Amino acid sequence: MKNIVLIGMPGSGKTTILHKLGEKLGWPIMDTDLYIVAKQGKTVQEMFDISEQYFRDIETRTYDEISSLEGYILATGGGAVKRAENIEYLKRNGVTFLLNRTPENIIADIDISGRPLLRDGADKIWNLYRERKDLYLKYADVIVDNNGDIDDAVDFIVNRVKDWK
Repeated sequence: MKNIVLIGMPGSGKTTILHKLGEKLGWPIMDTDLYIVAKQGKTVQEMFDISEQYFRDIETRTYDEISSLEGYILATGGGAVKRAENIEYLKRNGVTFLLNRTPENIIADIDISGRPLLRDGADKIWNLYRERKDLYLKYADVIVDNNGDIDDAVDFIVNRVKDWK
Protein backbone atom coordinates (compact mmCIF):
# COMPACT_ATOMS: atom_id res chain seq x y z
CA MET A 1 0.00 0.00 0.00
CA LYS A 2 1.19 3.51 -0.82
CA ASN A 3 2.34 6.00 1.78
CA ILE A 4 0.78 9.41 2.29
CA VAL A 5 3.66 11.88 1.99
CA LEU A 6 2.99 15.38 3.31
CA ILE A 7 5.07 18.15 1.76
CA GLY A 8 4.86 21.90 2.20
CA MET A 9 6.30 25.02 3.73
CA PRO A 10 7.44 25.09 7.34
CA GLY A 11 4.27 25.99 9.23
CA SER A 12 1.94 24.58 6.58
CA GLY A 13 0.44 22.08 9.05
CA LYS A 14 2.37 18.91 8.22
CA THR A 15 2.88 17.79 11.82
CA THR A 16 -0.66 18.58 12.96
CA ILE A 17 -2.22 16.88 9.94
CA LEU A 18 0.16 13.93 10.33
CA HIS A 19 -1.24 13.22 13.80
CA LYS A 20 -4.86 13.83 12.84
CA LEU A 21 -4.56 11.51 9.82
CA GLY A 22 -2.89 8.85 11.96
CA GLU A 23 -5.80 8.94 14.40
CA LYS A 24 -8.45 9.00 11.69
CA LEU A 25 -6.96 6.32 9.42
CA GLY A 26 -5.21 4.19 12.04
CA TRP A 27 -2.02 4.16 9.97
CA PRO A 28 1.47 4.43 11.46
CA ILE A 29 2.98 7.91 11.30
CA MET A 30 6.48 9.30 10.98
CA ASP A 31 7.68 12.87 11.29
CA THR A 32 10.90 12.55 9.30
CA ASP A 33 12.63 15.44 11.12
CA LEU A 34 11.97 13.74 14.48
CA TYR A 35 13.18 10.44 13.02
CA ILE A 36 16.40 12.12 11.91
CA VAL A 37 16.86 13.78 15.32
CA ALA A 38 16.41 10.46 17.13
CA LYS A 39 18.77 8.64 14.79
CA GLN A 40 21.49 11.33 14.82
CA GLY A 41 21.27 12.28 18.49
CA LYS A 42 21.34 15.96 17.49
CA THR A 43 18.59 18.53 17.10
CA VAL A 44 17.82 19.91 13.66
CA GLN A 45 19.30 23.20 14.87
CA GLU A 46 22.54 21.47 15.91
CA MET A 47 22.79 19.82 12.49
CA PHE A 48 22.13 23.17 10.77
CA ASP A 49 24.81 24.72 12.99
CA ILE A 50 27.28 22.27 11.40
CA SER A 51 25.86 23.27 8.00
CA GLU A 52 22.65 23.10 6.03
CA GLN A 53 24.46 20.77 3.61
CA TYR A 54 25.19 18.39 6.51
CA PHE A 55 21.50 18.24 7.43
CA ARG A 56 20.34 17.93 3.80
CA ASP A 57 22.70 14.98 3.20
CA ILE A 58 21.29 13.15 6.23
CA GLU A 59 17.77 14.03 5.11
CA THR A 60 18.37 12.55 1.65
CA ARG A 61 19.80 9.31 3.09
CA THR A 62 16.78 9.09 5.38
CA TYR A 63 14.30 9.43 2.52
CA ASP A 64 16.12 6.68 0.64
CA GLU A 65 16.04 4.48 3.74
CA ILE A 66 12.32 4.94 4.43
CA SER A 67 11.22 4.64 0.80
CA SER A 68 10.51 0.94 1.33
CA LEU A 69 7.87 1.59 4.02
CA GLU A 70 4.27 0.77 3.17
CA GLY A 71 1.05 2.24 4.50
CA TYR A 72 2.67 5.06 6.48
CA ILE A 73 1.82 8.72 6.79
CA LEU A 74 5.06 10.68 6.45
CA ALA A 75 5.56 14.35 7.27
CA THR A 76 8.64 15.64 5.49
CA GLY A 77 10.81 18.61 6.29
CA GLY A 78 9.90 21.81 4.47
CA GLY A 79 13.09 21.62 2.41
CA ALA A 80 12.56 18.08 1.12
CA VAL A 81 11.76 19.52 -2.32
CA LYS A 82 15.18 21.15 -2.61
CA ARG A 83 16.63 17.90 -3.92
CA ALA A 84 14.90 16.02 -6.71
CA GLU A 85 16.26 12.70 -5.43
CA ASN A 86 14.38 13.22 -2.16
CA ILE A 87 11.09 13.30 -4.01
CA GLU A 88 12.11 10.35 -6.18
CA TYR A 89 12.73 8.32 -3.02
CA LEU A 90 9.48 9.41 -1.40
CA LYS A 91 7.45 8.68 -4.54
CA ARG A 92 8.84 5.15 -4.85
CA ASN A 93 5.99 4.05 -2.65
CA GLY A 94 4.15 7.23 -1.84
CA VAL A 95 1.74 9.87 -3.05
CA THR A 96 2.73 13.45 -2.26
CA PHE A 97 0.12 15.75 -0.76
CA LEU A 98 1.11 19.42 -0.81
CA LEU A 99 -0.31 21.25 2.18
CA ASN A 100 -0.79 24.57 0.48
CA ARG A 101 -0.91 27.44 2.95
CA THR A 102 -0.28 31.10 2.32
CA PRO A 103 2.70 32.82 3.93
CA GLU A 104 0.27 35.26 5.60
CA ASN A 105 -1.46 32.38 7.41
CA ILE A 106 1.85 30.78 8.33
CA ILE A 107 3.21 34.03 9.77
CA ALA A 108 0.01 34.64 11.73
CA ASP A 109 -0.03 31.16 13.23
CA ILE A 110 3.41 29.76 14.02
CA ASP A 111 6.17 30.40 16.50
CA ILE A 112 9.15 30.83 14.20
CA SER A 113 11.75 30.98 16.98
CA GLY A 114 12.20 27.19 17.13
CA ARG A 115 12.59 26.72 13.40
CA PRO A 116 16.16 26.99 12.08
CA LEU A 117 15.31 28.48 8.71
CA LEU A 118 12.65 30.82 10.05
CA ARG A 119 14.25 32.28 13.14
CA ASP A 120 15.29 35.36 11.17
CA GLY A 121 11.66 36.49 10.98
CA ALA A 122 8.71 36.79 8.66
CA ASP A 123 10.75 37.97 5.67
CA LYS A 124 12.45 34.59 5.66
CA ILE A 125 9.07 32.87 5.23
CA TRP A 126 8.35 35.00 2.17
CA ASN A 127 11.81 34.25 0.77
CA LEU A 128 11.37 30.50 1.32
CA TYR A 129 7.93 30.65 -0.27
CA ARG A 130 9.28 32.39 -3.38
CA GLU A 131 12.20 29.94 -3.53
CA ARG A 132 10.15 26.76 -3.09
CA LYS A 133 6.61 27.45 -4.37
CA ASP A 134 7.26 26.12 -7.88
CA LEU A 135 9.04 23.04 -6.50
CA TYR A 136 6.12 22.22 -4.20
CA LEU A 137 3.70 22.51 -7.10
CA LYS A 138 5.96 20.50 -9.40
CA TYR A 139 6.28 17.59 -6.97
CA ALA A 140 2.70 17.55 -5.63
CA ASP A 141 0.50 14.65 -6.70
CA VAL A 142 -2.41 16.22 -4.80
CA ILE A 143 -2.78 19.83 -3.64
CA VAL A 144 -4.57 20.32 -0.32
CA ASP A 145 -5.81 23.78 0.63
CA ASN A 146 -4.87 24.32 4.27
CA ASN A 147 -5.89 27.94 4.66
CA GLY A 148 -9.18 27.24 6.46
CA ASP A 149 -10.29 24.63 8.95
CA ILE A 150 -7.54 22.05 9.37
CA ASP A 151 -10.14 19.29 9.78
CA ASP A 152 -11.39 20.07 6.26
CA ALA A 153 -7.86 19.47 4.95
CA VAL A 154 -7.67 16.17 6.87
CA ASP A 155 -11.06 15.05 5.54
CA PHE A 156 -9.99 15.94 2.00
CA ILE A 157 -6.93 13.68 2.29
CA VAL A 158 -8.95 10.87 3.92
CA ASN A 159 -11.42 10.99 1.04
CA ARG A 160 -8.59 10.76 -1.48
CA VAL A 161 -7.04 7.67 0.11
CA LYS A 162 -10.02 5.71 1.46
CA ASP A 163 -10.07 3.40 -1.56
CA TRP A 164 -6.34 2.62 -1.58
CA LYS A 165 -6.57 -0.62 0.42
